[in-house]
Amino acid sequence: MPTPIPKNVAESDLSRKLAKEKLIRVHQGKVRDTWTLPNHPGRLLQVATDRISIFDFVLNAKVPHKGEVLTAMTIFWLQEVLRGFRHHVEERGGFVDNYLPDTLCHNTDLQRRALVVKKLDMLPVEAIVRGTLTGSGFKSYQKDGTVCGFVLPEGLHDGDLIPDPMFPLFTPTTKAVEGHDEHMDATGVINRFGRPVCDLSRAAYLIAFTYAWERGVVIADTKFECSRDAFGDEIITPDSSRFWDRDEWEATRAKGVSPTPYDKQSVRDWGKAIATPFEGITGIGNLDPENPEHVAFVHDLEVPSDVLEVAARRYETIFRRIVGTELRGFQGVHMQASG
Repeated sequence: MPTPIPKNVAESDLSRKLAKEKLIRVHQGKVRDTWTLPNHPGRLLQVATDRISIFDFVLNAKVPHKGEVLTAMTIFWLQEVLRGFRHHVEERGGFVDNYLPDTLCHNTDLQRRALVVKKLDMLPVEAIVRGTLTGSGFKSYQKDGTVCGFVLPEGLHDGDLIPDPMFPLFTPTTKAVEGHDEHMDATGVINRFGRPVCDLSRAAYLIAFTYAWERGVVIADTKFECSRDAFGDEIITPDSSRFWDRDEWEATRAKGVSPTPYDKQSVRDWGKAIATPFEGITGIGNLDPENPEHVAFVHDLEVPSDVLEVAARRYETIFRRIVGTELRGFQGVHMQASG
């Protein structure tokens, strides 16, 4: 069952243009739309939108330039830091015009959001890699001292580094079509899909973690989607990763809590406080994304503009800290047209 998306954000001027030119949307995710490319059967067009979701609900709101940040960060990591890894990206920026009908060429909005990607046989697994113990991993640890089959030492707190020699920890989850992703046994995933799904994900995370650490940022964890030997989807973005300021993280160690991440946390905080008309339920996170009444209620909510603006600033700030330049500057240099 496709993720329900509010009508007001499901379609944009850009998506209508793509449909008008006979491109067929083969998948509409929470944030990304995937389209066929005429005369290029082995390639797809992935377009990152400004849609935002929390607690498995897509909201009736957009975060300005969010899709541009996701696309540009993916390009940055693959071009500048993770060059030795196989991946799905065929073209980006102005070079996507080489795959498009003439009427869609020179569209700046499309060039800033789109990637031409190879069709890959994706594994039904989210390859989560953790350098710290937080989020669902910490909840699992609190329950029985384990995460995805790995037994961790006693006495760890939210936000602590995964101790050596286990650092970083491969903690795969299901890739749920509906509802929440669930933890999987790491050894079982490796036995079923091969060692590379673990080794490549951990190796890429280690390189990215070191790169960010040297720039005052902690990549607490990240999610990769991949085939048996190549990465697909977004790479180490604020939607797929948890970024912390290193100084803030170090200051929280004495308290045993984790700092505020550079992502959509302002929107999550707003959603947690929402009063609902359903008896005994406060907060969007306590609603059921498979319940039509709950979905309709969430889709009718208006997210305050200041909440969205805070999220937009957090996305662009972490981009600048990781990449070392403003979004527009990166786009001008690394996503320019082919002549």
